Amino acid sequence: MPLTELAIKHLKPKDKLYRVTDSNGLCLEVSPTGSKLWRYRFYHLGKPQMTALGKYPTIGLAQARKLRDDARAILETGAPNTHKRAEKLRRAMEGQNTFERVSRLWLENMQKGLNDKYTKQNMEKLERLVFPTIGALPITEITIPDVVRVIDRIAAKGTIETAKRVKQVIGQVFRYATTRGLCTHNPASDLRGILPTQEKEHHASLPLDELPELLQAIEARESDFSKYAMQLLALTFVRTGELIGAKWDEINWEREEWNIPKERMKMKRPHVVPLSRQALEVLRELHKQTGDKAHIFHSPASKSKHISNGTVLMALRRMGYAGKMTGHGWRSIASSILYEKNYSQAHIN
Repeated sequence: MPLTELAIKHLKPKDKLYRVTDSNGLCLEVSPTGSKLWRYRFYHLGKPQMTALGKYPTIGLAQARKLRDDARAILETGAPNTHKRAEKLRRAMEGQNTFERVSRLWLENMQKGLNDKYTKQNMEKLERLVFPTIGALPITEITIPDVVRVIDRIAAKGTIETAKRVKQVIGQVFRYATTRGLCTHNPASDLRGILPTQEKEHHASLPLDELPELLQAIEARESDFSKYAMQLLALTFVRTGELIGAKWDEINWEREEWNIPKERMKMKRPHVVPLSRQALEVLRELHKQTGDKAHIFHSPASKSKHISNGTVLMALRRMGYAGKMTGHGWRSIASSILYEKNYSQAHIN
């Protein structure tokens, strides 16, 4: 029997995903979480296929049937160029919500919060490295192997850091899509550990079980800028550049907060860092030395008036952690801990 709006509203989730048939290949897929997704089953080039038409109730019953009928009409035209017909079919069924289109919508939405350079870099990566492979695919049909294929091709050329950044961008596009009901799953979120170990060359971080020994070694160091910097990185998980450029007027002692202005943030958005008791103790020790200066880590030998990124890196090397740990590694460690604690990716990022 064909579905009705009333029947759809009464469909309840079960322990396993199930589908309810409407007519002419149209069916409604009900997940264990209760979400409902329209799917169309058809034959193309002699092979059975199935694709998504959108989520219910965003796509109602009447609209789903129209999308199905449009797709059937395209399949029955018998156009000589099967590749073009397949592309046209995908666009019709997905309302043109291909990965490329959603990516451009994401960048357009994010552009107000990003600087022009960062936006252009992301678009250049997408156009050159991602769109040729999955750009024309409907966002709802892209699978984990599809994303892995993109990443593997980049990594195969030896550009591991680029592969890492592209994976992050793809994940951001899917997070945008899922929050707006354009798809239900982020395949890029399941790709941890797929890149070679060289990925850690620039931002190496220790395994969690070796972390206590490093913290003890830092505590045992002579009290200098490198010790304080490493302690604050471990307590705040900010980027090294954000730490070394910190100014005293960014610290709100009463609210126990560190307010980093948008001009010093990668994403060009102001960022508030809650300061723990331990972080405040480190800052008070630093205030005794540089409280009369603008920068917390003031350096009279530097034109920028603060210590360099190399201060932390050289200290770690002298401690025997060359190639094993970097200042940025604290963020990777924090990410690993939060993943294990089942925090959402939105909070981790």
